[in-house]
Amino acid sequence: MILTFPYHDPSGKYNQAFQRQLDTLQSSFDEICISVTPPTLHDNAAFVQYLEAQGCQTFHNAPSTFHATHSREALRLGVQHAQAQQSIFFGFLDRMLFALETELRTGWRKTIETCPAVEYLIFERSRSAWDTHPTNFREIEQMVSRIFHFLHGKFIEFLPCAFVLSYPTANVVLDQSISTSFDIWGEWILLAIKNRIPITIQKADWLAWKDPHWEQI
Repeated sequence: MILTFPYHDPSGKYNQAFQRQLDTLQSSFDEICISVTPPTLHDNAAFVQYLEAQGCQTFHNAPSTFHATHSREALRLGVQHAQAQQSIFFGFLDRMLFALETELRTGWRKTIETCPAVEYLIFERSRSAWDTHPTNFREIEQMVSRIFHFLHGKFIEFLPCAFVLSYPTANVVLDQSISTSFDIWGEWILLAIKNRIPITIQKADWLAWKDPHWEQI
């Protein structure tokens, strides 16, 4: 399985944790693909070079590009380095490092080791994971899910924190994705539905609220 993610860390907040967990990530995936944002390239260049020297595959996004582009290029880079039978794990660095640096580590590693071979797997927050989130945050996100359930009959998180796409599914998404904003992950889900790609949901405790860990408040 290929790991890919948009990488935005101009201040180097995650550098030490990333360095500590890099061996674990590299042993868990066949390849690590990183779509580096322009501010990260500019302000955290030395660490980007370190990651490249360690064998990570990187894409340098052009100045003034948007977040949706960074996500699309992460997925594109994953496809470029995947074999036709490989799946692509798309996630977010702060979530993964939070899991690996805390008691959630065992659950995260088990998820990777037992990941099923499906077309589109969405990792959603479990009840215990949602209970760690602020109420207003949870209600705003789930409001969108409830509206979609009313319209379509399915309850799906439209801002998923991690998902796995098969190689063919990733190519379908890349061919049709046009979003320019943070709604891109919801757009990818709608594209799967539009193209009749089966969606699998898996609840994850390791998607607990990460901000108190990183902000120390």
